[in-house]
Amino acid sequence: MKKLFLTALVIAAVIAVGSAVRPYWDKYWMGKDIEAGAVYGTKNRVDRTRDFLLKKLQEQGYPIEEQNLFIEKDDKNTVTVTVHYSDKISIFGKELKKLDFTVTATAREVKAYF
Repeated sequence: MKKLFLTALVIAAVIAVGSAVRPYWDKYWMGKDIEAGAVYGTKNRVDRTRDFLLKKLQEQGYPIEEQNLFIEKDDKNTVTVTVHYSDKISIFGKELKKLDFTVTATAREVKAYF
């Protein structure tokens, strides 16, 4: 009986840790997608970059809407992409904490001279 209780406790701890780490894991990978979008934006217009990023983020299952995605591009083709979104830590359907994230990536156009 004690072994069964200990096994259930370990399983619950693993689920709790996984649930707590998931929002930060998603933020990391979303940052990588946003970096790719910023690089894409150095060679494309802002509207095409916005469509590219929204499509990519929604395909990955991130809850990003157009009003939470900000893209700035200057005359030297430096692109800054900022995304604001909320996520939550929940265990067994109960929300423990709401988290607000801001992810920013900047890319500058690289011109190669040969």
